[in-house]
Amino acid sequence: MNMPFSYTTRYKLDRSHFAETFDQSFIESGFLQRYLKAIILFSIGAVMLIFTDITAYLSWFFVALGALEAVSVRFRRPWWLARQMLSKAANSELSLTIDDKGLKTTSSYVESTILWAQVNRIEKTRQGWLIHHQGGRAYVSDRCLSEEAKQFLAELDVKQT
Repeated sequence: MNMPFSYTTRYKLDRSHFAETFDQSFIESGFLQRYLKAIILFSIGAVMLIFTDITAYLSWFFVALGALEAVSVRFRRPWWLARQMLSKAANSELSLTIDDKGLKTTSSYVESTILWAQVNRIEKTRQGWLIHHQGGRAYVSDRCLSEEAKQFLAELDVKQT
């Protein structure tokens, strides 16, 4: 008879955790797809500046937005890490519970539950697990999991496929 599985751990949401999360969950896309928003904003600003009598401030605002978007795409990892480190959740402690029902995270600022019924796929990465669910994706690092928890996720991954 299988005993119900339950695993709980606590870890800090520090820079190394956020860096690992980005590295393991980022999906690279093509050049045009990455820079499309920047190109559109820059083009709108340029067209407004050249072909209309609208105040130049608004035109330059769109040009600057396009440039800022291009910089954020070019430096996406440090940009994303900086945003995470400036958030309220940075350097706070997170409680992770994995059981037969789902995956639950709790901190001072957020409480989230992903039920296994909502999970489409569980993907093993080099350093953890990507949980693809109806609301998006979540990443769980191997460094905060016991061997039993890793085995449980691997078994769930096999059941999903």
